[in-house]
Amino acid sequence: MKRDFSFVAAGARTDVFVGEGAYAGLDKRLAAIAQGRWFLITSKKIFKLHGQLLLAGGAGRVLSKNPLFVPDGEAAKTWDVLGELLQELMRRGLRRDGGVVAFGGGTVGDVAGLAAALALRGVPVVQAPTTLLAACDSALGGKTAVDLPSGKNLVGAFHAPRLVVVDTAMLETLPLRAFRSGLAEVVKTSFLDAAFHRAMARLEVPLAAREPTAVAEAVRRSLAVKARAVGRDPFERTGERAALNLGHTVGHALETASGHRLQHGEAVAWGLLAALRLSVARAGLAPRTADALMQRVMRLVSPPVPSPAAVRGMPGLLMADKKADRAGLNAVLLAGPGRPMLVRVETAELARAFDEALGRYNRVGWVSPGFRA
Repeated sequence: MKRDFSFVAAGARTDVFVGEGAYAGLDKRLAAIAQGRWFLITSKKIFKLHGQLLLAGGAGRVLSKNPLFVPDGEAAKTWDVLGELLQELMRRGLRRDGGVVAFGGGTVGDVAGLAAALALRGVPVVQAPTTLLAACDSALGGKTAVDLPSGKNLVGAFHAPRLVVVDTAMLETLPLRAFRSGLAEVVKTSFLDAAFHRAMARLEVPLAAREPTAVAEAVRRSLAVKARAVGRDPFERTGERAALNLGHTVGHALETASGHRLQHGEAVAWGLLAALRLSVARAGLAPRTADALMQRVMRLVSPPVPSPAAVRGMPGLLMADKKADRAGLNAVLLAGPGRPMLVRVETAELARAFDEALGRYNRVGWVSPGFRA
């Protein structure tokens, strides 16, 4: 399969393959990166559902025989799981001429990527995402992390994957809720790039219907936008990569406050709504544009209503965000499609914007009924 694109960030090159059949020839690609033993990190559920598809592409010829399994969901991202992974990799004989393949959603990618960053002071990692959320966002860029009780992703490292391989056939089997959650990252990225924003005029309907070519295009566009930002700002120091955090300050706090009953993309969707509300007042976003962008969030993601406990707990977690300091938060807001900006805000402003978004869309009735996270 033809490579979609490559990019270099901080001296490390990442090759990206997207499309049905992307695993074909994976054994040769792995061997070209490192000729030693490769170890597969996944979950039992993912391996049972999709493991044969991965192995059929040739990866089984270079992967160590037995995968290393981690729990599904956020339970994978703990110190205990990370420590067990590292011990098992050493016990099985990982060397610096080998590497790690992360096969699963964003949580598998995070903990497997961090294990690869720490093992032997760093071995190559290849990301093979199996969810839309990971495929269009977290698999690329090298952010790896585990959680702490006080918040998400508070301990981690930058460790860029040498290869990102997305077989879009697996995205067709995702449950509807997981697919919509992944669309939150697609929507977010479309807000950050003017060309992608314009393309969404024709992509939105087929994306909602899960049309395969539209999904593949959305993944490619999302990764290409992220690759440009990461290439120019690999360690999130100049502010360009920080724009990719649009919606994530409120999103991470709300996800933690919900006890992770809200999926990541669902929480980010509420964060996007809050950021758009605040962007009108603080970034000059036209009210009509803000409303149109909010409608895109609700049509494609339709996030569940957070529970009262999650709503109450969210504001207190905002200052645990990695972008916070004593003076407040550098929030990502939007002056217009393709025009993100960092704005110093108070946590109370963000909390109030979230409350306004929640109240408005409860009244309009666009929020998914029957589920409270």
